[in-house]
Amino acid sequence: MSFTWPVFLWLLLLIPLFVGLLVWTARRRERTAEAFADAHLLGAVVRQPPKAHVRWPLALQLLALFLLLFSAARPVASPPLPTNKAAIVLAMDTSRSMLAPDLNPSRLEAAKATARKFIELAPPTTQIGLVSFSDSASALVMPTSDRQKLLEAIDRLKPAQNTSISTAIVTGVRMLPGRRNLTSPAELQPPGLQQPDPLQGVPDLPVPQTQSREDLPPGSVVILSDGASNVSNNPGLPTRNTLEIAARFARDHHVKLYTFPMGQEGGAVAQIDGRNYFIPFEPRNLELLAQATGGKNTFPPTEDSLRAIARELGTVIRWEGTKTEISSLLSALAAALMILAAGLSLRWQRRVP
Repeated sequence: MSFTWPVFLWLLLLIPLFVGLLVWTARRRERTAEAFADAHLLGAVVRQPPKAHVRWPLALQLLALFLLLFSAARPVASPPLPTNKAAIVLAMDTSRSMLAPDLNPSRLEAAKATARKFIELAPPTTQIGLVSFSDSASALVMPTSDRQKLLEAIDRLKPAQNTSISTAIVTGVRMLPGRRNLTSPAELQPPGLQQPDPLQGVPDLPVPQTQSREDLPPGSVVILSDGASNVSNNPGLPTRNTLEIAARFARDHHVKLYTFPMGQEGGAVAQIDGRNYFIPFEPRNLELLAQATGGKNTFPPTEDSLRAIARELGTVIRWEGTKTEISSLLSALAAALMILAAGLSLRWQRRVP
């Protein structure tokens, strides 16, 4: 336990002074009664109530005084409290294929709407982060309960170039609490090149020092994409292999992948830079990612399914010591003790001290 104003602990010295004053006052009354009353009549002049009727109200009052003086120092305790440790990263595909109009008005805008709805349905204490990905991944918002910050970041998303889902998975996993210093799989690193770290300079979310990394609460990465992945840091690996490696990286670090395919069966033709392109829809890639990590693939992402996923991922309760000032609690307890002492005194002695 710590104290915000520890100097006020000196006020506790008033308690023995107060007890001494009570003892002195009681003895003075006895001497006064003995001086003015005959010894045979002393019992009629000074009526002595049962000792329990005097001591119990007095003890309660002294305890209340102790609590009030103690609370003046503003004690801060760390009681174990239930805390929601759920953390989710939304991975938003911003590649040009998300401009396909098979979802109105485009896959990207439909993904934004889905992300906003998911944020709305998630419990307010759930930590949610945001990563966007195309050729590479960008950590836009570390997991937070600040919903406005998330929504503003989603509104700013713009289409970019190609798609690298594996990079988004690795970045999303490293954004979750306690996983900031994880090293990306060597197979996904470009041969002979140093890939810039998308989390460079971004602090890790705090994790209790008593908690080992093996005991970290489970995290989740929710991928909103059309499933097409055509870019890899390591061009020597086929797309399916890079996705398998990324899924294994997530699973090994207690992270499940939940996928929301954005598109319609059969793909669509979109006009980009004045030219028409056929843009495929490949939900199978997303389905395999979810299966490999124990997550879920949800297609189409309806409001009911979003609510179910948000409820499933949004609450992970852990008992954790949380610094809390308890002065108000002690003051309330002191007030209750004083009321109780007054009630006992009124019942037994017909007066309130």
